[in-house]
Amino acid sequence: MKKIKYGVKGMMCTACVAHVERAARSVFDGNIAVSLLTNSIILEIEDSEKEENLKKRLAKALKSGGYELVLKNRKEIEKKEYKKRKINLILSLSLCALLMYVTMGAMVGLPKPKIFENTAVFALTQLVITAPIVIINRKYFKGGISALFAKSPNMDSLIAIGSGASLVCSLVGTALIIFKPENAHAYAHDLYYESAAMILALVTLGKFIEDRAKRKAGDAVEALSKTLPSTATVIREDKEYTLNIEEVAVGDVISVRAGEAIPVDGEIIYGEGSIDESALSGESLPVDKKKGDTVSASCILNDGYIKVKCTRTGDETVVNRIITMLEEAANSKANISRVADRVSAVFVPAVICLSLVTLVLWLVFGTPALAFKCAISVLVISCPCALGLATPTAIMAGTGVGASKGILIKSAHALERMKDVKYILLDKTGTMTYGKPFVIGTYGVCEKMLSAAYSLEKMSSHPLARAICAYGEQKNIEKIEISNFSSVVGNGLSGISDSNICLCGKPKFIVEKVGSIEEFTAEYEGVEMSVLEIINRLALTGATAVLVYFEGKCGVFAISDKIKESSIRAVEGFKRLGIKSVMLTGDSELSARSVANEAGISDIHASLMPEDKAEIIKSYKEKENGLVAMVGDGINDAPALALADIGIAIGAGTEVAIDSADVILSKNSLADVLTALDISRATIRTVKQNLFWALIYNSIGIPVAAGVLFPAFGITLSPMIAAAAMSFSSITVVLNALRLKRIVRL
Repeated sequence: MKKIKYGVKGMMCTACVAHVERAARSVFDGNIAVSLLTNSIILEIEDSEKEENLKKRLAKALKSGGYELVLKNRKEIEKKEYKKRKINLILSLSLCALLMYVTMGAMVGLPKPKIFENTAVFALTQLVITAPIVIINRKYFKGGISALFAKSPNMDSLIAIGSGASLVCSLVGTALIIFKPENAHAYAHDLYYESAAMILALVTLGKFIEDRAKRKAGDAVEALSKTLPSTATVIREDKEYTLNIEEVAVGDVISVRAGEAIPVDGEIIYGEGSIDESALSGESLPVDKKKGDTVSASCILNDGYIKVKCTRTGDETVVNRIITMLEEAANSKANISRVADRVSAVFVPAVICLSLVTLVLWLVFGTPALAFKCAISVLVISCPCALGLATPTAIMAGTGVGASKGILIKSAHALERMKDVKYILLDKTGTMTYGKPFVIGTYGVCEKMLSAAYSLEKMSSHPLARAICAYGEQKNIEKIEISNFSSVVGNGLSGISDSNICLCGKPKFIVEKVGSIEEFTAEYEGVEMSVLEIINRLALTGATAVLVYFEGKCGVFAISDKIKESSIRAVEGFKRLGIKSVMLTGDSELSARSVANEAGISDIHASLMPEDKAEIIKSYKEKENGLVAMVGDGINDAPALALADIGIAIGAGTEVAIDSADVILSKNSLADVLTALDISRATIRTVKQNLFWALIYNSIGIPVAAGVLFPAFGITLSPMIAAAAMSFSSITVVLNALRLKRIVRL
């Protein structure tokens, strides 16, 4: 099976995804995945020879539905479309501001040109300003009306009806002003151009902000691809050649020097070195590799020199498999649609039918003027401005509260779903912990020994060396003169000070230099024991032992990552909310268990590769009693972040993790997940309140607008009063959303 991916131009909402999928299925019966996030479609085909024919039929099917298949330079076309939307937004908002000045400037004390005292000029000026806004945003009318005819009304349908009703009423009023000037002043009250324009401009603004979040999320794959080098140093016939990565073949021998990224997956056939595998494992501590060990593309050789025999290249490498998982996760469908879309599915058809019924009834039992007036009033008072604002205003307020607290929520979809999270899967390194090694204890290390170790490690760039140096600086230790400095890559350092041998490194390195360490002892947790036993005790806790030897004495540094206090508070908070915490890590079982015990987590999964984390995410998503959130920071977490119902990235993490996530914690505190959950609950509560207020006005106002009180009381609702009621409902919705800033006190 082969997967082919094309771009799709013209998708705006979840209904568009359904339309594109339906069009694709009319010409292809295989597996299809349509993604609104990446504006793309992926097809699984068996015969590559049929691809060209399928491409033509697919393009034709999509075109008939109002969409365009993008075959080449998809990224470039998307950039041009984004730039075009930005220009349209600026024009729409600028013209709206001008229109508001014309219609309402005098109400707030702004000077009104005398020419506007002529009612016809006043009406035509509004039309001239509104027309470009309608033309610029005609896609809403095209998409919304098409969705109505396809029996799948969406937000575009609401926008088209609301703006269209106001526009039609205004055009009728303008015509009456021109052809019946004697009643021009009365007809001027039936102009609602500002409503038609403002609906389009505000919705365009909201969609532009949403589109920016989609574009950022779609950049995750590109960010991950950048971790791979574009060239490799290949050894052929004892000569080195710099080749493009595409030219490297399985079996080639690659030369990798200190500081370089490994370009392919392979096996070390010569040399040794310390390798930073954090891109794949998430583990901050480097791994020492020697002949016979395997290495992966995108990992960095910190020090040493190695030759690698290529075993996998291109799409088969671990990092490219991660990229594939990211694309598949991005193309998976969401289970929960937006609140307003669900309401509109019933609300829009009902309003249209009611308006038509009103028109017909008053044509039969009343006058044409009354029929038209009541029908338009029904549409205007039902104008979905408040309904359209109900969700975005609350979402905007909620995300604003989050931003003020250092929590960046990238989509309304994520904010809506967070309230239903029941499982939180936590990466260890860099998420629950600081992500770098610390000296967490010393055993038998006196001040002179610490000074010797500090002076040696100052000449090394190894992460463990930096941990010892940081500890020495914290203790205000002074350097001593070191001569005959020597470094054994990945093992230890040696030198001489005042005729005394100084050694610092792995236990094996110290033993090789001094012969034996069995006679050395130190105090461990109040008990005197041998250095060897201390090393074994530290291994059980997941800590790394680094030995220092000076003036005939031997001591031990215990080095490990440290858990953040905020992580402990966060796990306690999850328990109170009934949310189960699970730890996922590429680190060893011992190290993971040590951190889990300190945090109070019972379920852990250790020694994981990125694909393992993704599989665990899938297994938890199959449970029926809640959604799954993943919290991580590294490239290795990106597939899991994208695949989880809610992906949450620690802000100091890698760019690809942040791009793959729905929520970013810029303060690097796991406790902020609790704040995000609270914001989600408060925001969705406000959305429901807003929907209630938006609909209650319609429930009360629509019958009056339809004229039910006219036979008994002679009362009708003019379009002007209907518009006022509609505006009041919108104001109520906005003010209620702004209450979130006071409700969320964390």
